[in-house]
Amino acid sequence: MAMKERAVLGKAVGISRYATIFKALSDETRLRIYLLLGQGELCVCHIQAALGTTQTKVSRHLGVLRNAGLVTSRRDGLWMYYRRSDPGPPALRAFTRELARILESDPCLGAAAAGDGQRACEGEDDIHETRPCH
Repeated sequence: MAMKERAVLGKAVGISRYATIFKALSDETRLRIYLLLGQGELCVCHIQAALGTTQTKVSRHLGVLRNAGLVTSRRDGLWMYYRRSDPGPPALRAFTRELARILESDPCLGAAAAGDGQRACEGEDDIHETRPCH
């Protein structure tokens, strides 16, 4: 492979990683999940309760976020826990950290993540109830 072909291929791969992140966050439910995970690790059942949706839908969206490198998971018995992760090379990690910082600086987005935009825009930031999954 010629030097110029490798450079073009390398750029396409780099662009593809960013495009994958943008695609993953372009869905409202996935963006809400990503914002919720800014609070720390959460069980799928907590995400499900915060969003008021089904476990199947939450798991499907978490899979897209995981494939984009935005979240990681761990199993604890029957329960799956998810948290944000820093994907790929340093430039991509810096990009996702800055993107998260910008998103989290808007209190209305945090409220929208939990489906209660009006309440948090009025100043309350507790966006989900902490209760055990079991």
